[in-house]
Amino acid sequence: MLAVALLLAQADPAEALRQELLAAGSATAVLQRRCAVPIRAEVDRAERKSPTAEQRAHLEVGPDEPVAYRSVVLRCGAAALSIAENWYVPARLTPEMNAALAGDAPFGAVIRPLAPSRRTLGIATRREDASVAPDVVRQRAIVLDGQGRPLAEVVENYTPALLGLPVRR
Repeated sequence: MLAVALLLAQADPAEALRQELLAAGSATAVLQRRCAVPIRAEVDRAERKSPTAEQRAHLEVGPDEPVAYRSVVLRCGAAALSIAENWYVPARLTPEMNAALAGDAPFGAVIRPLAPSRRTLGIATRREDASVAPDVVRQRAIVLDGQGRPLAEVVENYTPALLGLPVRR
């Protein structure tokens, strides 16, 4: 089975990235393994999107509980690796985490002390779903804390620039 996975990774780097994202607790960690400098989140502070009723249900929050939104480009130096949307529940984070998210820190790096994991709602490569293009992989997931409580819903689009970077351990 390992040999098949290695051959698949060599034949289709987007599929290898897809498999790595499915296995990871943090997308930021997946990106960081490919970047020699700290991943930086470039936040679009003007972008605003309210959560849908479905997202509120995924996050297990009522209609009046605050849900924050971030639209970010995660960068390695000048290269855009991921373009992401993140709806998160500020009340489930520490004040220090919320303050960090007001800046340019990646969500995954900020919440690392909460031992996050992910529940994938959907993931596709552009080979499987033409709507993913021009990106190479799109993932929609719920980010959970170490106790399984939903912290965020994310939609992440991974750019072709990511496939050109070697995986560092």
